[in-house]
Amino acid sequence: MRFMSSLERAVQTRGRFPAVIDGETTRTWAEVGERVARLAGGLVAMGVEPGDRVAILAMNSADYLEALYAIARAGAVSVPLNTRWSVEETAAALLDFTPKVLIVDAAFRDQAPELRRRAGIASAIHMGPGPVPAEMEGHEALIAAHAPLPDRSGSGEDLCSLCYTGGTTGRSKGVMLTHANLTFAAVNWIASLHFSDETVFLHSAGFFHLAGSIPLFALTMAGGTHVLLPKFDAEAAMETIQRRRVTYCLFVPTMINTLVNHPRSADYDLSSLRLIEYGASPISLSVLEAAMARLPDCRFIQGYGLTEATALTLSLPWRHHFESDEGPSKRAATGRAAYGIDVRIAPPGGGEELPRGEAGEILLRGPQITPGYWNQSEQTAAAFHDGWLLTGDGGFMDADGFVHITDRVKDMIVSGGENVYSKEVENAIFAHPAVQDCAVIAIPSEEWGEAVHAVVVFRPGRSATFEEIRAHCRARLAGFKCPRSLEVRDALPLSAAGKIVKAELRAPWWADRRRSVG
Repeated sequence: MRFMSSLERAVQTRGRFPAVIDGETTRTWAEVGERVARLAGGLVAMGVEPGDRVAILAMNSADYLEALYAIARAGAVSVPLNTRWSVEETAAALLDFTPKVLIVDAAFRDQAPELRRRAGIASAIHMGPGPVPAEMEGHEALIAAHAPLPDRSGSGEDLCSLCYTGGTTGRSKGVMLTHANLTFAAVNWIASLHFSDETVFLHSAGFFHLAGSIPLFALTMAGGTHVLLPKFDAEAAMETIQRRRVTYCLFVPTMINTLVNHPRSADYDLSSLRLIEYGASPISLSVLEAAMARLPDCRFIQGYGLTEATALTLSLPWRHHFESDEGPSKRAATGRAAYGIDVRIAPPGGGEELPRGEAGEILLRGPQITPGYWNQSEQTAAAFHDGWLLTGDGGFMDADGFVHITDRVKDMIVSGGENVYSKEVENAIFAHPAVQDCAVIAIPSEEWGEAVHAVVVFRPGRSATFEEIRAHCRARLAGFKCPRSLEVRDALPLSAAGKIVKAELRAPWWADRRRSVG
């Protein structure tokens, strides 16, 4: 499997059709293919050799797409960097994988000198609008000055990219992804999530995250059209959907929640939308139902994955969101195994498969699974058991093969000897009409060991007392599952991938304790 084959197919079969729309810039697949080959020539002229790492610190753009493919064409390894990291975090990652070249755009141009100094990076490229600093090469100048480079990319188990984890459970790690990992993931996305050459996809998730880059690679393989936003903004997304007649989006639940509750949502024509893939974290049923009501002609597909599994590993098709002749609704499930992916529910830490319906840890195996972490052999060994990837996510598989996420294994609350899964409590709280967002965590309790604590964000102009929230939950849950305390915030802390950072919510409660849930 060759990563470059996806672009080559698009150029061959869809050359005259629009490949990417970035603001007012539109490029065809033929133009993208030519620019990628020339940029690859520029990288080689700068001294990039097969296996070298090339870092990218930038917002989403057409140039970013070209850089990812040009790096691969040159035989090098792309390393997209988290745009929400501090300079300290970015510098630490750079020292971890020692890139030959650093690529930045205007948003990070001012950080480049310090990052290069700390990591000893000799060469840098500036892409996108704005002046090119004297100590950098210009993206457009490299394209103009160099002939197309014949493909010298790798294949199969050759390393193609390093993607750093979100770091919500510890120090970020560089996940190694091969040509085979990325190519199989792209094919799987097309098969499971229905990309085609007619798809017009809105990219709002950052390309440094697989929720942003894998649909980029899959839609390139399909020959569809990429519509880019530099980052997610609810009103900008709605305006772009209306203007560009976007047919497909990927949103994490927090984005869907924002769109549904935006005061100007009804002002925009979103009728072109036909598919929305949601995932990256569990979604409350009330948020999903509100989104379906706002977009009645749109189908929703849930996807589940993680960086170590090259994104998509479970999917929940639209028809299983409802009761039908096939059986009861599976809307509460996360999905069933994607093509080529083996899924097992086992005791935490691995072992023999548990009976259907019994909760344990979700384990994965298949051609999308990473060979390991960059320069972290011990962490790699700890992530696997007998060839299976330990996801750290808790769940069970029902009789029809659908996996239900119960929680992060470490997020399970043990209160008075009873297991409480935070997602179940969050779903109940989300159903309260005053609640816009919420997270449920464990806090120390002298009486119960751990107590259920709710952190909520109320809708504008709405509120509720702790007693009202608890009574609302008590009508839906067993008493031991209901919150024993409530905290109100203006917003919840989010990771770069849009996930709620529960470790940040827990930290003040467990700081002086010998034992902590995370």
